[in-house]
Amino acid sequence: MNERRPPTPDAAGPQELSAAQADATIRSERYVVLLVAVAVIGVLVSLAAWCFLEAIHQIQQELYTHLPHAFGYQNGPPRWWSLPILAIGALIVALSITRLPGKGGHIPAEGLSAGGRAGPNVLPGVILAGLATIGFGLVLGPEAPLIAMGAGLAALPISLARRDTPPQAVMVLAAAGSFAALSFIFSSPLIAAVILIEATGLGGPKLRVVLVPGLLAAGIGTLVSIGMGISPGSALAHTRSVRCRCPRPATPRWGSSAGRSRWPSRSGSSLAS
Repeated sequence: MNERRPPTPDAAGPQELSAAQADATIRSERYVVLLVAVAVIGVLVSLAAWCFLEAIHQIQQELYTHLPHAFGYQNGPPRWWSLPILAIGALIVALSITRLPGKGGHIPAEGLSAGGRAGPNVLPGVILAGLATIGFGLVLGPEAPLIAMGAGLAALPISLARRDTPPQAVMVLAAAGSFAALSFIFSSPLIAAVILIEATGLGGPKLRVVLVPGLLAAGIGTLVSIGMGISPGSALAHTRSVRCRCPRPATPRWGSSAGRSRWPSRSGSSLAS
């Protein structure tokens, strides 16, 4: 009988990060340098996310507002208008899946996931598929394309530098890019952190190493989102104006009968002068 030999470290796969290794990594000087790189990546990814959302907004305006008006539909597009638009968008997505690397991103049927490889080589396919699906009206949410785009853009400087970067540093930078991209659309670092931790299944010592750079990038993404959202004419400003402009009741005039009848008091009775 052949004796069963213990697996070698190469055959066993990469070892999990221990608690002592995580503490040593956080206290090291390289970790501080990594945080500086994460801050720069957070700004760049946030600006790229703004460009992506702005492009989606402009595509939707051209396809569903300006183009019908140019064809003579002054009162808006007809009911059948979306059918050819969706067909063209589906054709573009099919071409990005079959002709470009990355297959257009993750499979939606498998749920929101950020665990796959999202290198710089998959960025063209992910961006094109995201613009076609969301801009043409096939899907509604930009979360998954932004997660893949953030991770790919974060890994892009490493691939351009052509240096042997430790896998843990690449993992932290990719996760920080996803944190920044997702927090940009929610304008909240905590929401992005919760979603990405659930999507990636991070836990244990690895979570401590990734969480601090991730929250830093998410905070930067939130600040950039707030700054870009208040600029007039941007897609974020348009979206927030639609979401946040709730109809407010007019201030009652105490001398009018309308004010007395429309504004009930806390006890349920109408206000009386």
